[in-house]
Amino acid sequence: MHYTFLDALGLIFRWMHILAAMAAVGGPMFICWALLPAAEALPDGPHRQLKEGIRLRWSVIVRIAIMFLLLSGAYNYLAFMRASRAWDAAWQNGPAHLYQALFGVKFLLALAIFFLASALTGRSPALARFRENARFWVAVNLALGIVLVGISGQMRMLHIGPPPATIKAAPAAATASAPHGTATEPHRSTAADPA
Repeated sequence: MHYTFLDALGLIFRWMHILAAMAAVGGPMFICWALLPAAEALPDGPHRQLKEGIRLRWSVIVRIAIMFLLLSGAYNYLAFMRASRAWDAAWQNGPAHLYQALFGVKFLLALAIFFLASALTGRSPALARFRENARFWVAVNLALGIVLVGISGQMRMLHIGPPPATIKAAPAAATASAPHGTATEPHRSTAADPA
């Protein structure tokens, strides 16, 4: 297999996306089901001190995760759409529409998740009501994250592309820069792979 700079770049962006998604879903899962219930047993003063300490530290992770997800998501989407141009009408008139619709829903869900995560870890007085009812909003954020992971799994299944026989001959440069599984011989991915 010929390994190019674009292949390495795609792999780096894939790692960024996976790590940031782990934080975006795993963090709220831990906070909702372990941290908040345990923290409620603390007296008021230590409880507030713990919440503030966590907020300060977690806000840095939230900002990094949002940046990673936006950068890697944009790169992955553009690379996939570029590679899929070589696929025939069976893809363009069928799965491509579903992919675009799922991407739109995924993008809107991601914006909602980013907003809630930022509101919960920020300092804005205008968004204090989110922090005052943190348990509810963390649970909402977690539910949105789980739905987003499900959509990502379905999108990743569409990355297998059309059967190899239906792919038009594409220039070597176009297929070399395709993300893993979208070149002239697509791999069979699993639903566990993130989109």
